[in-house]
Amino acid sequence: MLMRQMQMKLSHWQAIGASYDPDFLSTTNFRQAITIVYLFMIMMLGCIVGFSVLSESLLRTHVHDIIMNDIYNYSAKSRLKDSGSLVAHLRQEYHEPSDELPMVMVMAEDGRLIYHNTPNPPVSGHCQMNVDCLKGLLGVGGSNKVIGLAVRLDDGAILFRAYNIVPMLERVRTIPLVAGAGLFIVLMFCLLVSRHFSLRSLNSVRQIREALHRYSTGEQHVRMPVSPYGNDFDGLCADINQNLERIDRLMAQVRSTAGHVAHELRTPLTHLQNRLYTLAERDDLSDSVRHEIDGAFSEVQSVLTLFRNVMRIGEIESGRCVHQFDDFCAEQLLHDLAEYYQPLAEEHQCSLVVDLSASIQLFGDRALVFQAMANLIENALKYAAGTGRITLGLQLYRGWMALCVRDHGPGIPPALYDAATERFERLGQERNQNGYGLGLSLVKAIAELHGGKLYFGAGEPGLVAYLCLNRS
Repeated sequence: MLMRQMQMKLSHWQAIGASYDPDFLSTTNFRQAITIVYLFMIMMLGCIVGFSVLSESLLRTHVHDIIMNDIYNYSAKSRLKDSGSLVAHLRQEYHEPSDELPMVMVMAEDGRLIYHNTPNPPVSGHCQMNVDCLKGLLGVGGSNKVIGLAVRLDDGAILFRAYNIVPMLERVRTIPLVAGAGLFIVLMFCLLVSRHFSLRSLNSVRQIREALHRYSTGEQHVRMPVSPYGNDFDGLCADINQNLERIDRLMAQVRSTAGHVAHELRTPLTHLQNRLYTLAERDDLSDSVRHEIDGAFSEVQSVLTLFRNVMRIGEIESGRCVHQFDDFCAEQLLHDLAEYYQPLAEEHQCSLVVDLSASIQLFGDRALVFQAMANLIENALKYAAGTGRITLGLQLYRGWMALCVRDHGPGIPPALYDAATERFERLGQERNQNGYGLGLSLVKAIAELHGGKLYFGAGEPGLVAYLCLNRS
């Protein structure tokens, strides 16, 4: 039950803090700190209650011993023989009535009041040695905070001596309250210190998550931040960096292996293509044989094209390709693309339109950008044939100056945007389209070579491809 109440309290505090957006409330450090504070507060409350009970018990025992000691002193000085000498002594001892003094009352054997030191005179009554009755005569009957003792004198009178422990308890109870207040201040200070460390931990987690997100989006040079403090997050970041470097090495080996394989196979395949071409030129071949040779020649040509594309992507990704960055006019580039692909667009029952009338300069390799835009246009013509016009333009997108290609085809579901740029990924395979799924991978490699990005957006209907090159 205690743990359940504690969990409910923690949830309540988190709900209150959530309205102020304190993310540190969800950190493990702060949860541990607030749990410890809550347990200490429960222990402090238990200690206050226990101290109150124990202090009252000890105080009762102490007051009882005081009364017994007073009675013993009176007996040793022969004050308990007759009421006259005792009253004379009491008058000398207590000059004026006061609430701070012990309550003393002397009654004759017949119930007549002989002496008292209380501000309010007690009533008369025949109580004999009944302590509760004598307390009632003093006006404190039924109170367990008054401790008294009755003694019969030699002449038959009754001495009743009592102490009210309420003022003593009030003084004693201030001790745990002051101690509890001090401990509460210390616990609040601990919470503030825990908040500071929780924010530091939360900041480290955010940096790690941001770096991992950037790495997953293609920024392979990103590494986890390592602080000079050498805490547990730094050890974790070092391990992650080591694994990322190993992943980069493995990816580089895969790319290198694929490039070497393509390069080594390109030469014999070229020889095979030449031999098939030479064989197809012979006059003594039948039509069926010539048809088979032409088919084999086309297949070899397709394999060589595939190898060239794979090697081209590898060269661009590794930066080994020949490139020369310089300023070029975006409007002129788009018009050249439209003029070059207009005949192909007409074959697909489409039209290419350039939606840009300003001379805007971009920075990059014009030939590579031309190739990337050509792949985007071919991709649009392939999947959006017969759907109207394809628009080429330049616009600001996500803080980038982006060349864009807009079509009115079926588009790509947003969930498949990332998969569309993967190698050999053919999202339009069900339409029996030709290709190897390398066109968008090449565009992505060219964009990353320029320090940019390749994004997709919905054209409603259709698809918009953004080739982002320059930050605005």
